[in-house]
Amino acid sequence: MTATLSHNPTLAGPAVPPGRPIPGQNPIPGQGPGTGRRALSRFATHRGAVLGYFQLLAGSGGRLVLQVLYFFLLANTLSLADMGVFATVSAAGVLIGCLAGFGFQSAVMRAAARRRSSLGGYLAAYYACSALALPIMLALAGLLYLVLFREVIALPGYLAIIVVEIALWREIELLVQVNSGLGRFGAASTLVSLPVGFRAAAAVAFWAMGGGDAERWSLYYLVGNLVAVVVLVMVFHPRVRMRLRPKLVRGKLRDGLYYTLSHFLFLSQGEIDKIIILSLAGERMAGIYAITIRLIDLTAVPLRPMYMMYSRKLIQAGRVTKALLRESMRIEVVIAGISTGGLLALIALLSIWPNILGTNVSAAYGMLTVVLVVPAVRNLLEFHSELLFGFGNLGLRAAITGTLVLIKALSVAALITLFPAPESWTLGLNAASALIYGLSFLAVYGLLTRNAA
Repeated sequence: MTATLSHNPTLAGPAVPPGRPIPGQNPIPGQGPGTGRRALSRFATHRGAVLGYFQLLAGSGGRLVLQVLYFFLLANTLSLADMGVFATVSAAGVLIGCLAGFGFQSAVMRAAARRRSSLGGYLAAYYACSALALPIMLALAGLLYLVLFREVIALPGYLAIIVVEIALWREIELLVQVNSGLGRFGAASTLVSLPVGFRAAAAVAFWAMGGGDAERWSLYYLVGNLVAVVVLVMVFHPRVRMRLRPKLVRGKLRDGLYYTLSHFLFLSQGEIDKIIILSLAGERMAGIYAITIRLIDLTAVPLRPMYMMYSRKLIQAGRVTKALLRESMRIEVVIAGISTGGLLALIALLSIWPNILGTNVSAAYGMLTVVLVVPAVRNLLEFHSELLFGFGNLGLRAAITGTLVLIKALSVAALITLFPAPESWTLGLNAASALIYGLSFLAVYGLLTRNAA
């Protein structure tokens, strides 16, 4: 999220007849002191945004190092089958966790960015709604366990992972959003990296104690995230007076539920395939796919700080303009380039040192070399979601994303069913991803162009 960009300031001074140089200025275009002053002015205008981005990027860079450590230890301590089970249960928990607070985190972020005096009321509403949503989320998790997971993981281990995703990690995400909305990019940067540090510490402890299966790992996972939440809340939670106002809850509940639905559908784009693959292709294939996606997600590390800053800019702008749409399309090119370049760098690294991240990760190398379109599409769909969120189109965001999730789920299921060999259906993921991106682009920019007009 960045500060709103301003136009170049107009220099005041006496009129100068055409063709005559301004006294004291070099007449050669682009080389005079006036050009230097304009460049300095432009830098000063964007200085806050640049510093904010690098503060967030520093946190993302720290997170990347810790994430690689966490990923390396976990992927090579668990078996591929256990990795697939853990990743799929975690994905299910992430989706159920969208109900947390009935979507009031959206209103909290907007209050932090635009109406700071009301932040305490919105935080109180979020926590009250979270308490109401918790039993509903646990009931949904229990139903999903009976349908899908009771044959692959014991109930205590399953619940430990679910509690992290529906409660603990939601609190960490809220702290990141609030501090970003308040413009505290240094704090948001720390909040991005520290939780991964606690997860990495849990993975180190798990490895040092001899490892085990997904059920044993779930206990380390729960403790590591619980400690992270306690520490981060004590240090980074806004010091505001929270007072629950039922009128505020009633007035914003509809928008919150829209956000919940749209956020659930957005996350489903990245998580639903793990559940389908576990169901149709087995636990080991789910593990290989989970490792591949985790490697692909590393390409988004330099991009997510930009998403956060751009969302803040769109919220502050308050409306769609043609200039913002042109800027967004230019950003899409940058996202595609960084995503694809990051994937190619990972492939090159693993081709030179196949076991640099461990033997289990090397098993995912073949899939990584096939899904060349997937990283760019995943990151671009996330950017499309930020565009609709920033402009407040939550109902349409839900409708567009829901359609794309349905198409993706049917495509992945059809590919695995028609082409059981992994090398065949993984290649088909490129065509499915390209189709989903094309539909998303037409829907999102078609909608925003009409709004701008």
